[in-house]
Amino acid sequence: MPSPPAATPWIERIVASPTARACYGSLVVHVSLLLLLALSLLPPGTHAKPRLLTLAFGPPSADLSVDDSLSVEAGPAIDVGSDAAIDASPHDAPPALADSPLPDLAGDAAKMMVLDEPPPAIGPPSTDSSDQISDISLPAQLVASRVDNLAPGRGGRPGGGGAAKMSTYASRRGRARQAAARSRGGNAASEAAVDRGLAWLALHQAVDGSWQFDLSGCRCDGACRDPGTLASSTASTAIALLPFLGAGSTHLDGPYQETVSRAIYFLVSRMQPTPRGGDFCEGTMYGHGVTTLALAEALGMTKDEMLVPYVRDAVRFIETAQDLHGGGWRYLPGQPGDITVTAWQVAALKSAALAGVETPSPTLDGVGRFLDRVQTQRGAAYGYRTPAAKSCTSAIGLLCRMYTGWEPDHEPLQRGITNLAKAGPAPQAVYENFYLAQALIQSNHPVWPRWNARNREQLVAQQASIGHEAGSWFFADHDTAPGGRLAHTALAVLTLEVYYRLLPIYRQEAVEGGF
Repeated sequence: MPSPPAATPWIERIVASPTARACYGSLVVHVSLLLLLALSLLPPGTHAKPRLLTLAFGPPSADLSVDDSLSVEAGPAIDVGSDAAIDASPHDAPPALADSPLPDLAGDAAKMMVLDEPPPAIGPPSTDSSDQISDISLPAQLVASRVDNLAPGRGGRPGGGGAAKMSTYASRRGRARQAAARSRGGNAASEAAVDRGLAWLALHQAVDGSWQFDLSGCRCDGACRDPGTLASSTASTAIALLPFLGAGSTHLDGPYQETVSRAIYFLVSRMQPTPRGGDFCEGTMYGHGVTTLALAEALGMTKDEMLVPYVRDAVRFIETAQDLHGGGWRYLPGQPGDITVTAWQVAALKSAALAGVETPSPTLDGVGRFLDRVQTQRGAAYGYRTPAAKSCTSAIGLLCRMYTGWEPDHEPLQRGITNLAKAGPAPQAVYENFYLAQALIQSNHPVWPRWNARNREQLVAQQASIGHEAGSWFFADHDTAPGGRLAHTALAVLTLEVYYRLLPIYRQEAVEGGF
């Protein structure tokens, strides 16, 4: 007898039902319509618009659009394949100081990169020595994220000084630079020498952004004589960076923007955090003082908040490294001071204060104690670590007295400067002349025009003009011999920039009133 047919499962009956199929079809159609309606209601432009980063070899654009692109200028690309590299640079023709603008220090090439989102955190530049400098990626936080700080008047926080602070740096570029050089003792020949010196320095920057006193790591491959012997890479990089800041280039703009950006990245990457602050010494407080000075200058010029913690920590290290008894600084933290190392710390503290990073008064009181301990002739002359009347240390001590509150008409100050200037600038004394030029011009001393004319002309005449050494200086100066050609070139350029130099600690308004 046949078995009765098995019952059809309920799920099959539902699937086979015409009514159920009609419901499925209706559901699919309605869901599709709802999705299309929702998409049609979305506002346009929800995707992030790519931001254009332009690496431009050219003068700053007058119309910088922060919304559409970020313009990044770099210094002139220099072919290091021949000894004529510097000779062929655009700096050879002396610039006119009358009404024409400063010479164009850059070429015409440009490189474009598209960024789909804001750049990542700061990272190292390329270390491929076969690349041209223009082919590397700039540290993002030094460039793209800081374009908004180009506008003046951003006061109310450390690093922001408003219009009053911006005026301190107003004479560093363009027509203001020409006018300052013309009115205070510069000329076309001295400006051309500055440009050639900057070209030499840029050529001798290593691919990691540093400079070395022994000239290692740069691409001239040993073609320059007279290297230095000091080992601190922070000291060498910072002293070479200062002249670029002095000529108006920062990590945000200027003809040597990329050179400066790479140098600043290198310096901040070398800071060693300690309980006493951020340490840039690398074996000597010289390195720490010069590095703090350079970073404070960059902060003061750009109001870039990225630099604020580095400058603050570096200032704190200066404070904690001071000899609490004598008030000075020497090679290692806490050592009884000498006047040369102390001078760099004082300059750094002064520049940091102008950038909005203040220094506690006990530190400054200690500087006064130190100067009292090494002075003679009632403050008209100074020694290295004990009272003496040496010319170089006296020039340094008198300038430090100006930084710490002595008025320009203070009798020991005037007497000391007069005694030093009486003999004229010694041709080989680049370190003494570097300090004495500042003291003379800031005190508006009557001997300045005559002293400056002689110093200016001998500096221009002593600049090298052949091969890879073209644009550099080297002096038989015992005080700076360990720094070699790199330090001598930086000091010579800084001295020729004294008429407008962007280091505000060397400007008249910075001296008045001390700290």
